[in-house]
Amino acid sequence: MHTVLTMVSNRPVDGLLDNHAEYARAWGYRHAIADALHIYGQRQAVLFKYQAIMHELVRAPDGELLLVLDPFSVVFGRQSLDDVARGYDAIVTNQAPGSPWPAASGMIFRNTFDVRERVRRLVLELGRWAVYLPGHFSGCEASYLRDAFIPLSFKDRLSNGHLASVQVVWEGGLSIDFMADAMPLVAHNAPRWQCVDGHWNPTADYDFRYVTALLHDASLVERGDRPDASQLWKAAQQRAREPALHVNSRAPIAFVTLHTGDVAGYGDIHEENFERYCRRHGYGYHSYRMPPPFVPPGVTANWAKLHLIRHHLRDHAFVFWVDADILAINQLERIDPVIDERDFVIGIDHTAWAVNSCMIGVRNTEAMREVVEHMCARIEAVEDRSSVYSNGGDQQAIQEGMEYFGMLDARYIVDATTLAASPVYATRKHRFVHFPAQHNHYRAVVMQVWNRWSMES
Repeated sequence: MHTVLTMVSNRPVDGLLDNHAEYARAWGYRHAIADALHIYGQRQAVLFKYQAIMHELVRAPDGELLLVLDPFSVVFGRQSLDDVARGYDAIVTNQAPGSPWPAASGMIFRNTFDVRERVRRLVLELGRWAVYLPGHFSGCEASYLRDAFIPLSFKDRLSNGHLASVQVVWEGGLSIDFMADAMPLVAHNAPRWQCVDGHWNPTADYDFRYVTALLHDASLVERGDRPDASQLWKAAQQRAREPALHVNSRAPIAFVTLHTGDVAGYGDIHEENFERYCRRHGYGYHSYRMPPPFVPPGVTANWAKLHLIRHHLRDHAFVFWVDADILAINQLERIDPVIDERDFVIGIDHTAWAVNSCMIGVRNTEAMREVVEHMCARIEAVEDRSSVYSNGGDQQAIQEGMEYFGMLDARYIVDATTLAASPVYATRKHRFVHFPAQHNHYRAVVMQVWNRWSMES
């Protein structure tokens, strides 16, 4: 009996363990879970992983196969291990096209003396690395794994015509749109490791959103459907749209947003979600599907946030701008407690920014109207607003405006989860969750999954 081993080094996304278990069950394989959540230290957790791999090989009969999965791995093509591994005793693929470094997701090992011995030596080296013995201060899992198992290119088909384990997103490239054509056994989105100036670091600002998207696509494939994220995205762009939606236009607290047709694929998901949230709690909601005429020419998309707040402050006591890639997940939670005794509120960014302008709240007072006017003028004065990130984007202008008024402090800035939880931290318990910086049609896939979860609350 072959074995599927799931390494749990981080809490997996909902449904991932079921994906692993269902694949094992379908072929009559044993499914084992090695839980490393209780292990302290990044290096010790890596060492434990290969101890667990060796443990499974030691207990297996000769010749049996071991598929090693992790929180980044989704079983996609569902071929048998015998088919995928025919002619191979070990399959470890690289982490990006042309990369010399292996990916530790979706590895396959056959229980032979040679493989066990290579894993034993790898465990020994990782043990020295884990306790920082002389000569073992640097390196990472990928560098030690490469010394034991030279990686195969994930783009090349194996001798039986299959792909084993494919990384779906990397620097400057992606294959996530083509998984249904490539049909690898495993599709994964693991952080990629790189060495810069002698220091090994994983992908900065990693989160699990693409794993969620992969799991969604794999579930479609399992039931005989075909993932169609890009087609659905195009269809949303082409739908006829009214210029705006207004809900509870005189409510004391209101939210305002803008999403044009080019991002309707996720903007429409946001709109349905927020309309539901606002109707539940009696909040106002103003969703613009094209730039309204009261916004000055050239102040488009993200640059128009303060102008939209300014326009609607005359009708509400408190107005929030909210990006169109934010969802209300825990819909039972009201926003009222956040604004008690606050006239202005914005969250600190989860990276190196002092603030994140995805959500901004302003009370209708004379002082705050002056702040908004100043920020609007500052934004209009930016010469290049051709993209979201030009001149630091609207976020830079807002941060500078807060600094001008002496507001860049804890009176007005809250943490990165009180307003819209960053994707790095987000769970179903958070009131609002933000989904930025993602390939747009897969942003829609992930948002739709989370939107379904929001309906459970």
